[in-house]
Amino acid sequence: MGGTDGTDRCLETEHWIERNVGIEVYSSSTPGTGGRIKERPEDFVVEEVARIKLSDEGSFTVIRVKKVNWDTLNFVRVLAKKLKISQRRIEYAGTKDKRAVSIQYFSIYGLSDEQVERLRNVRIRDAEIEILGKSRSRISLGDLLGNKFFVRVRGADSTPVPETLRELEERGVPNFFGLQRFGTMRFITHRVGLEILRGNYEEAFWIYVAMPFEGENEEIREVRRELWETRDPIIGLREFPNYLRYEKILLQALREGKSEEEALLMLPKNLKLMFIHAYQSYVFNRTLSERIREFETLRYVEEDDVVGFFDSHGIKEEFSPIEWRMKRVKFLMSVRRCALALPLPGYGSELRGWAGEVVKEILSEDGIGLENFRQEHKEFSSKGGYRLAEMPFSEFEYEVEGVEADRGANGKENVKFRFFLPKGSYATVFLREFTKSCLM
Repeated sequence: MGGTDGTDRCLETEHWIERNVGIEVYSSSTPGTGGRIKERPEDFVVEEVARIKLSDEGSFTVIRVKKVNWDTLNFVRVLAKKLKISQRRIEYAGTKDKRAVSIQYFSIYGLSDEQVERLRNVRIRDAEIEILGKSRSRISLGDLLGNKFFVRVRGADSTPVPETLRELEERGVPNFFGLQRFGTMRFITHRVGLEILRGNYEEAFWIYVAMPFEGENEEIREVRRELWETRDPIIGLREFPNYLRYEKILLQALREGKSEEEALLMLPKNLKLMFIHAYQSYVFNRTLSERIREFETLRYVEEDDVVGFFDSHGIKEEFSPIEWRMKRVKFLMSVRRCALALPLPGYGSELRGWAGEVVKEILSEDGIGLENFRQEHKEFSSKGGYRLAEMPFSEFEYEVEGVEADRGANGKENVKFRFFLPKGSYATVFLREFTKSCLM
């Protein structure tokens, strides 16, 4: 009985974390396989599919790297140090999580023949570097088509997989923003973004620096709790470990007499942009949850809806209202070249139809409107846009590995999934439909 209660509490915590970021429903109605991912780095393999333009000459050296237990930013830092160059000369198409085996492409600007030779001899722990050649252009986000995933779910029950797949092919996979969009251990960036949009920089500051969150290290959570209650920067400066460097930078700025607003503006640009983007993602997730609750499918659209068109890789080409083109849209949806799209609200949004009403209601609940997305500070502003509501997955396969050898006392299996997702879609969101549990 104790074990069951513990599992129930664990699942309740997981579901609370998801609801906190607007992920409230499943598209499929089947039981879950259960199971765990990322117990070992080799359980989660991600391989980039990208447009790589090689040539006989060019200012950029293109490399392919297979790395284990390396996040992208830290790998770039180490590689730049080995080559004795600035990190800004190394560019890539997307970031990858640490606890995984990841295969991705990098371009390095302006290497001399001597530096290329040094690159051939670079040795970095748990990383294999292959020089592909020269290019006239750098690798950027626009070059990424998507990712192939090979994911092992341990301690699972494969029985529901075929029926879950059938339901997802019929109803569509919800393209939620995954938990990674909202932080690492503390999924609070959307709450920081909301307070910034409200113009409440003081509250935004303290949420980012001090708000305790279930799941973080207990010792750190206690420090945050005391800091949250007292709002005394000395506590954080004294007790926070050095890896919480942004928190310490902000607290030091406050101690030196800067306001909360001035301190937040000291953060790197990409981090400042993340706050507003996270809030937009939260609104999108809530809107998508409501769509599934009300319509029970992502394959039904109305004339006032907006749809996105894409190619065989699932890359979005354009978004536009359906209006008079319903027959054409339904055909394209049937051949997987078109899908419902939902708003990412911003100051340039023209909210329309069912989705527009839901977004307006969510913003109203939070005490803001579209005009709040136009802020004095550019990095805290956003024009808005659209995102596919459905995830166009492909190349799906699964297999049960070593059923007899790997079964534990509970009779569970290891199930390996293979699939392709376009850029911007989350493997953990796709897999949660099968496991019916929160995957991080």
